Amino acid sequence: MHRLLRTLLSCLAALALLGMLLPLQRAWFPSNDGLAWALDLFAHWQPWYAVAWGLSCTLMAISQRRWLWALPVVALPWLTASRPATEALRPTELVVVVANVNIHQRDPHRLLEWLRTHPANIVVLTELSPTYAKQLAAAANGGFSHAAIHAQDSPPGLGILSDRPLHEQRLHSDALGALHLETRIVLHGQSIRLIAVHPKPPMAVRKFRARDQLLRELAQSTTQPLIVAGDLNATPWSSALYAAQRHQLLRVTGSAPTYPSEGAGLIGIGIDHVLVSPQLAGTFRQRGPDIGSDHLPVRAGLAWHSAPARSAAGTAPSSPE
Repeated sequence: MHRLLRTLLSCLAALALLGMLLPLQRAWFPSNDGLAWALDLFAHWQPWYAVAWGLSCTLMAISQRRWLWALPVVALPWLTASRPATEALRPTELVVVVANVNIHQRDPHRLLEWLRTHPANIVVLTELSPTYAKQLAAAANGGFSHAAIHAQDSPPGLGILSDRPLHEQRLHSDALGALHLETRIVLHGQSIRLIAVHPKPPMAVRKFRARDQLLRELAQSTTQPLIVAGDLNATPWSSALYAAQRHQLLRVTGSAPTYPSEGAGLIGIGIDHVLVSPQLAGTFRQRGPDIGSDHLPVRAGLAWHSAPARSAAGTAPSSPE
């Protein structure tokens, strides 16, 4: 192999390895200072670092077979991701969808068409504009009998569509204007706190701190069953999800890219999530299609860890085939 090509591949491998080690920065730099913020931004791209490592090792192995021994390091991103929620060995009892509908979108038709073929009990909407909310209302909210709508002409707008009552609705705002909408649902006679959330993108240190603090505080806030869902602006390798994980708020959704939606999310990152407390477990996870937004929606199935006494109302839609 040509010396220059070998040098370039060695540099690519070194950079890829450095990238795959970035999630460990939470141990190296546990504070929320500027360095931790910068490292966290680069930590999001783990699948691409794995691709770069695998490619460079494979090509280097053509002339130096010892590089094959380094190839298994490609699995590192799956080991450093924040821990997923427990997988339930029981049928799905609740289906939650998260959809960032984009502040510039006006027509919910694509979202509602997908929900007709892939039903849900709860739909959390972020970047909900008044125009989009008006079109939803004209379509009878897609058949959902309950809704909490706080639309805005700016990205903080939030909404929840539900097939069951939403009790004790409360809207909260942080110092940066990001909203989270809290309510309560009942599943088989047991109460669950449901929080729709959309922190600011962490493109500045103060926004990075606010995002991590919000998820940490939500995870710490109660010992009751809890679902946190929305555009979290955080990947499974983000310090924000590690902050939530330390207090047992774990993701049901996976690492598949959801933003940007171009190219079916092939070159994106996964930032739209459903998180649950230990009383709940996951049954399935699914990424949705293009709904006209710059995000792809996600759909997750939930179940209790142990079976409560069932009521007749509130059955879950079926999981995907």
